[in-house]
Amino acid sequence: MDIKSWLRTVLKHYQDPDRTFRDVDAVLQTYLSLKPKMDTYTSNDGHTQLLLCLHGTVPITYRSIPYNIPVAFWIPKEYPNSSPIPYVKPTANMLIREGRHVDKSGMCYHHYRSSWSNDQNHTFLELVAILQQVFAQEPPVYTKPTNITTNMGSPQIQESILDRASPQQRQSMPSQPINNGSPALSQPSPDIPKWMEESTALYNMNQGLASMNLNGSNSLPKSASLPAIASLPHATLSTPSPRSGMNDNLSNGFNNNYNLQETLYRKVSDKLQQYNVSVSGEMDKLLLQNRQLNEGELSIEQEFRALSDIKERLIYNNLVLETRSKEIDEVIEKVNAMPDVQVDEALCGTTVVANQLFELVGDDNAISDTVYFLAKALNSERIDLSTFMKTNAI
Repeated sequence: MDIKSWLRTVLKHYQDPDRTFRDVDAVLQTYLSLKPKMDTYTSNDGHTQLLLCLHGTVPITYRSIPYNIPVAFWIPKEYPNSSPIPYVKPTANMLIREGRHVDKSGMCYHHYRSSWSNDQNHTFLELVAILQQVFAQEPPVYTKPTNITTNMGSPQIQESILDRASPQQRQSMPSQPINNGSPALSQPSPDIPKWMEESTALYNMNQGLASMNLNGSNSLPKSASLPAIASLPHATLSTPSPRSGMNDNLSNGFNNNYNLQETLYRKVSDKLQQYNVSVSGEMDKLLLQNRQLNEGELSIEQEFRALSDIKERLIYNNLVLETRSKEIDEVIEKVNAMPDVQVDEALCGTTVVANQLFELVGDDNAISDTVYFLAKALNSERIDLSTFMKTNAI
């Protein structure tokens, strides 16, 4: 049994099966990642009922990166008088981010649902599209923080230490991933094409380059500022000594080293900035091609489904016409095989008196017709008067 036949079977007990089937089928054709199933829905008052549920993921684009949001839509039996019930269903490594449109349990709210009516102005497909736009602006899930056991303690302690550490101390610390509830969302599904992963990698590289400080004066980190002087004894900086000349030469050497590092860093920064501009242009082109390919694939899939539906209808209509044609041929053969009906047998009375009346009326009409034709023959001189009189007398 295909999905459409199964849907028509399970929707028989709904208030408006035809309207519900059309709206659900439109959502399934538009969002191929959603699948139907029968699932138990528990309302806030504890009442449970078996409803049709569309579960899967809804694709969004957050900061030019594609993601898949896990969702589930329950269709109430009063549909379209009642709106579908949308929920965000995070996976094991996700947590729900509460916001204006999503509560702690994952239920989604929107003005489109609160003003729902059973006319054609509110449909299931439009509700899914609106929630897709809302999720792209405010992602409803984020990656669950991972517990990292290191010598520095918990990730929260690491974060506080990094906040109080100096730039030199931050560079000396090992880089550990600290998850502070960033909107990492659901990573793209494993079946994403390779060219889409490459465009995402380019975007991440672009973000990393853009986050670097490429200004001239502040470009060099403070960790490069004369580290050897800080290790010298305090007396060499405040009290003259016979070795002051050697200290001056050492300080001049460090200053020259600092200038060389600053010049080198500026040149590298300029090169990185130029590369950043070129990569940004290429990345924009790839992202545009990515979006166009996704839209084209979706349009082709919808057109293919529409043509398949038309083909199925034509096949069904052809079968109906062939069946009716066979029935007509059988009726014609049956009629041709029937014997001819005799008029005298078909026209008869129901009683003996009625049959006698039929015969008398027939004889009277036959005599009248005979007299008429004899008079006509006499007028045309085909018979003479004596023959006419003789025949009329008989």
